[in-house]
Amino acid sequence: MRGTRRTLRAAILACCAAAGLAGCASGTPATQSTVLPDRTVSAPASTAATGDPQVLARQAYLGMWQAFFAASRTADYQSPSLAHYAAGSALELLIHGLYQNYREGIVTRGVPSHDLAVTMSKTTLGTPEAKVTDCSDDSGAVAYSKSGKPVAGEAPGRQAISAEVQPFDGTWKVTYLVVEKTGSC
Repeated sequence: MRGTRRTLRAAILACCAAAGLAGCASGTPATQSTVLPDRTVSAPASTAATGDPQVLARQAYLGMWQAFFAASRTADYQSPSLAHYAAGSALELLIHGLYQNYREGIVTRGVPSHDLAVTMSKTTLGTPEAKVTDCSDDSGAVAYSKSGKPVAGEAPGRQAISAEVQPFDGTWKVTYLVVEKTGSC
């Protein structure tokens, strides 16, 4: 019998509870979205990696998820690769989710799929930024206890994800992240 899967959204909600972040999620459990309040971070660097900004933003977003799920295999909340692709509230959200899984002895096998679009714009400071909309399917990512038994949790499915990606410290990084409930796309 195949176990129920623990979704990315469940990991993110767990991190909010662990961190005690007020305003991290709003609404009722059936309708809530996960949002980490926008924190003050230093202004994005004016110089970033050269190339097509839309391609660089897409690479940073997908790289963030790749780093997150690589770290999820061992619940490594201290993985340095996370900071390569994320900063600010997005990085905090990922670290807290992994830390909660570490504390609960949960690891993940597999990866979700992504169906995303990247839209470019400029911040009020005139620096480029990308808005990413994604319909991620976490059916390919299954949570297990470290003993190898599947962990019960929210049913797998497609969930809308919104992110902002900016040039930050000389490279493009995800700086804001919202993961909606399963079935939201």
